[in-house]
Amino acid sequence: MRIAFVMLAVMWATTTPAAGLACRFEFTVTITQGAGPFRPGDRLAGHARFQTSGQSFPGEAGARVHMATGQMQLGDAITAPIWAVIATAQNPVADQLSLQARDARGLSVAGIDYRGPMTLSLYARPGTLGDATIPADPGLWVAMDLRRSFALHAYGYDRLAGDVTELTVACGPPEMIDSGDETTYPAPQ
Repeated sequence: MRIAFVMLAVMWATTTPAAGLACRFEFTVTITQGAGPFRPGDRLAGHARFQTSGQSFPGEAGARVHMATGQMQLGDAITAPIWAVIATAQNPVADQLSLQARDARGLSVAGIDYRGPMTLSLYARPGTLGDATIPADPGLWVAMDLRRSFALHAYGYDRLAGDVTELTVACGPPEMIDSGDETTYPAPQ
């Protein structure tokens, strides 16, 4: 009985991210689908930061949705609060890590304010991730190099989308992320 309890505790600890894991991202998006002043080929700097809450639940097709708080920004003015990180592993097509933000603000086109979800999605070959947890190792984020994309959707209108062409990731406890003492991995470009 005691061994079963220990095994369950270890399994739970490996499938649920600890509350307080924080990651910071610096990235560049090369626009592939423009909107408003942004045209294909334009490059926009972006950054994101999230902290996990420790809560997660199963998603579709083997994905796991990890609740998080944080912020994503693209360019000087487009911002959105991060609400979740979605991880998919052992999928026959690709493993995925995706930062999910909602209610983006700061982009107005022809009098229409874009307010919708923003995503930063990283894909890798199947088996890159061992399971659908959020990696604490920045090297695993960097290994997600099959495809890297950004998208901002808004009320069914055209979206702003692009390829993530530069990526740097740092993960650790929140106090380390804030101090700059964490380990940072630049992704190969």
